[in-house]
Amino acid sequence: MSKRLREVVVKDKTALSPNMNRIVLAGDDLADFPAGMEGGYIKLVFPQEDAAKPTVRSYSIRSFEQESREVTIDMVAHGDTGPAASWANHVEVGQGISINGPGACQPINPAADWFLLAGDMSALPAISVNLEALPADAKGYLVLEVISEQDKIELSVPEGMEVHWIINPEPESDNSLLEDKVMNLPWLEGTPATWVAGEFSASRALRQYFRKEKAIPKEFMYVSCYWKIGETDEGMKAAKRADSEAW
Repeated sequence: MSKRLREVVVKDKTALSPNMNRIVLAGDDLADFPAGMEGGYIKLVFPQEDAAKPTVRSYSIRSFEQESREVTIDMVAHGDTGPAASWANHVEVGQGISINGPGACQPINPAADWFLLAGDMSALPAISVNLEALPADAKGYLVLEVISEQDKIELSVPEGMEVHWIINPEPESDNSLLEDKVMNLPWLEGTPATWVAGEFSASRALRQYFRKEKAIPKEFMYVSCYWKIGETDEGMKAAKRADSEAW
């Protein structure tokens, strides 16, 4: 990932749903931003008055327009408890922010007999990119956990993919809704490719399930955690390091 800071401004901000904001960042510093990084990530840099270092948070790249030098990210509105959520909820068009990146994307392996994608709202942007890259005749499952019925955004889903929405109005309370749903899906014939991201505990449980119970080859399995209930981003990363065998 490029460490060079890029200065951009908020060109547009729209609400995709009650709990998801779409933010378009633009600027001349994106002139050499590489194409084809959708599904990868950029890091937003939030200066903190009472801290020696700024707070940095990663967000998936939903799209990039090279000609207009615009990168689009979708951000979950988690209230005002953290600097990123507060910024996303209150930022106005014309305001500036520093970013760095992009970081590499982790696409789902297309050389599979069927596909299983699952995640919560934090994973929706990357899952949307993966869905758009699937072959038209793809079959399998899509499992998405959202906060409300109104958060069921429109997606480009191949006809052969079975979609399961999970409504969880309290995503920051301990639960096993996502992993329970995935583990109870009928297993299809052939080799699956899995792509899962979201909360730490759900991702950890599904990684163990895929590895131990389903013996999915490493090259056909991607599982990541984007956040952890009750923890800051730094706390989530520390928990992942401490539990490295599970990852």
